Amino acid sequence: MTDETRVEPLVVALDDPRATDRSEVGAKAAVLARMKHAGFPVPDGFVFTARAMRRHVAGLEAPNSDTVAGRTLDAGIRKAVEEVADRLTGPVAVRSSGIDEDGEHASHAGQYSTILDVEGAEALDRALRACWASAFTTTVRSYRAGAGAEGDAPLAVLVQQLVRAESAGVAFTANPVTGARDEVLVSAVNGLGEQLVSGEVSPDDWTVPTGGAGAPVNTAGRHGALTAEQAREIAELAERVAEVMGGPTDIEWARADGRLFLLQARPITAMAEAPAEPVPVLIDPPRGFWSKDSTHAPLPLLPMTRELLDHNNAVLRDVCAEFGLLLKGMAFETIGGWRYMGTVPLSPEEVPARIATCVEATRGDRAARVIEEWQETVRPRFAERIAALGKADPPALSDAELTAHLGEVLALHREGTEVHFRLLGAVSIALGRFGLYVTHALGWEQSKPFELLAGLSTESTGPALALAELATTAAKALGDGAGAPTLAALRAALEQDAGFAADFEGYRTAYGCRALQYEVAQPALRERPELILSLIRDQLTQATGPGPSGEPAAQARLRAVAAAHESLAGRPEAVRFAELLSAAEQAYPVREDNEYWTVSAPNALLRWAVLELAGRLVARGLLDRPEHVFFLEAQEALDAFAQGGDRRELVTRRRGEHRWALENPGPDGYGERPGPPPSMEQLPAEVRETMGAFQWTLMHMGGAAPAPQQGDGDLLTGVPGSAGRYTGLVRIVLDEGEFDKIRAGDVLVCPITSPVWSVVFPSIGALVTDTGGALSHAAIIAREYGIPATLATGNATEILADGMLVTVDGATGTVEILER
Repeated sequence: MTDETRVEPLVVALDDPRATDRSEVGAKAAVLARMKHAGFPVPDGFVFTARAMRRHVAGLEAPNSDTVAGRTLDAGIRKAVEEVADRLTGPVAVRSSGIDEDGEHASHAGQYSTILDVEGAEALDRALRACWASAFTTTVRSYRAGAGAEGDAPLAVLVQQLVRAESAGVAFTANPVTGARDEVLVSAVNGLGEQLVSGEVSPDDWTVPTGGAGAPVNTAGRHGALTAEQAREIAELAERVAEVMGGPTDIEWARADGRLFLLQARPITAMAEAPAEPVPVLIDPPRGFWSKDSTHAPLPLLPMTRELLDHNNAVLRDVCAEFGLLLKGMAFETIGGWRYMGTVPLSPEEVPARIATCVEATRGDRAARVIEEWQETVRPRFAERIAALGKADPPALSDAELTAHLGEVLALHREGTEVHFRLLGAVSIALGRFGLYVTHALGWEQSKPFELLAGLSTESTGPALALAELATTAAKALGDGAGAPTLAALRAALEQDAGFAADFEGYRTAYGCRALQYEVAQPALRERPELILSLIRDQLTQATGPGPSGEPAAQARLRAVAAAHESLAGRPEAVRFAELLSAAEQAYPVREDNEYWTVSAPNALLRWAVLELAGRLVARGLLDRPEHVFFLEAQEALDAFAQGGDRRELVTRRRGEHRWALENPGPDGYGERPGPPPSMEQLPAEVRETMGAFQWTLMHMGGAAPAPQQGDGDLLTGVPGSAGRYTGLVRIVLDEGEFDKIRAGDVLVCPITSPVWSVVFPSIGALVTDTGGALSHAAIIAREYGIPATLATGNATEILADGMLVTVDGATGTVEILER
């Protein structure tokens, strides 16, 4: 374009052979130039080379994003900008093209700027400087340092004719999660694809068998962004690009005026390894009846988690013995790789002694003493130990220190299991006594006990209340007139506002030590900063958008309690009601409160320590990948660390067993379901009260799911969980890894929730679950937030689909489909 560009160009056209020189035009532009030369439908464009950026920042003592963006272009670069603006008519897309971007080991994905709808030389001037400035942010510099790269990388900038997309999205020629290479994954949204890449909207997802071997399947989303034939066309484009790229590739694409365009192509980095070959698992159910434990293990547990939870059985036997329950224990068994739950009866010889224990425990109100001990001494002790262990920095520890640290965490985890189930016994008895008295002796409605207790479980709301404060800080950082909050804007605010950044890190520190699943292999909240940003976005959106109806749970509870006392005034039942209500008020918060201290935090601490140990095992050639450590038991990992010994063959076999289990989900139950329990009429009153209370609570924890419902009706029925009505769009979330799908005001439909799901509840309008009862974690949390909830629908996650419009009635336990 100018004389000097003939020697060492400031700008080159995409169809110029020099545009394939990655060292000057960056990875993104070089790949697109290569694809354009190979005949792929790449929009026309030009590249401002790395030389242009070097020239722009020359002379700046310590360049940063502000000084780079604020510096005026020199005459030569400005002339090139004007010429490019003249050559590309209409709006253009301006995208950064990093020299080190989209490599095999680090993608830099989402870290450099993209600016759309740029029109005219002045706007292109500003966009060019903004892209260059993005190479000097703290985020990019930290990322490069972590990847072992030195200094600031030169950045090229790609300017292309903007495609006015009718639909756009991405496609992967290999599944980045499972590693499978026999399918192409296509994601699509209506309009520009930037809203998908930035995480602002949830897409339609399609799975297309490679090589045209089968029909495309729409696996998620029903927004009509693509037809099946269009999904196949995109998959074929992605496969052709991958052939030229020489390996698994992801592309960005757009459709406009009936034409398909290729906007970007890059190798898939950090791809999961290919699935292991299935290894059959022995199925040998013990005697008795065993029901699948979908609440705690919706998928087969990995060996490390499974072995840790094996301690549960011994603990539950001790709990039954301490409170004098007429059970030898509740037990968990792994059958065919899946977790099942059952009860172990007492032998006739054991019953008399157990009855005596029950009478003694009831008269001494052992349940109340256990709850009191938790609140006064045990909980503070756990808080102190967790705080101390959380201060450790596993990567900085020597091998001996890491071994000792992991030993302390394992001891905490084991003790947490013991305390957790002991509290479960105590809470079940206290809540059950109250629930039975209210619904049987007083004859009040089944929902009444929960109305009288909702609002007391403050541990459930703690993380979300803190997140609301963080959202307030974010709103100030975004400033007035910022419009609807986006993830891109929040990321920029983190870079530019020191106060928001400090509060954000403070939140991660305070609340990040929370495992999001019972499975130790899954990441904790601290490891998912993007999830926290998306929750902030949703809170800011919810503040001005539709939200669930209802009043704060605590206020509603106070009114319900006052009304209950008034209705019993002067009656003999008033004293007993007051006694049982007081005990239940102490017990109800503990149901959620103890989960963090005894389960979630120990799981997170264990995960981080084990992953550090795994990294050292990989460095010694004893494992292939750090995440493989979860296919070992904790002691096996420690033995390998201390004594050496290759564990890769063992891991391969167990990975195969895990895959076989996933491919062969067991039935809902094994054995013959037992009939009703024998009459307790002849037993002492204390035993009848305690066993009745325990059974009442367990029933309301698990719920009574109806038979699976058919998909041709417009009404799903379940169990009332939290009163209220709400109409909104369905969002199916099968596990914690899909939290980022949730948008403000969604109707969350999931198998079940655990306590850590409370962080997403401020974002949703209503809750629907496959399983669970009125005392499940899902119901308790929903009531704390005043969110309508229908539980135990059986299979709502299969009947409903993303984007359906439904009305949830939490009082009647129904879900009405309004629009499919």
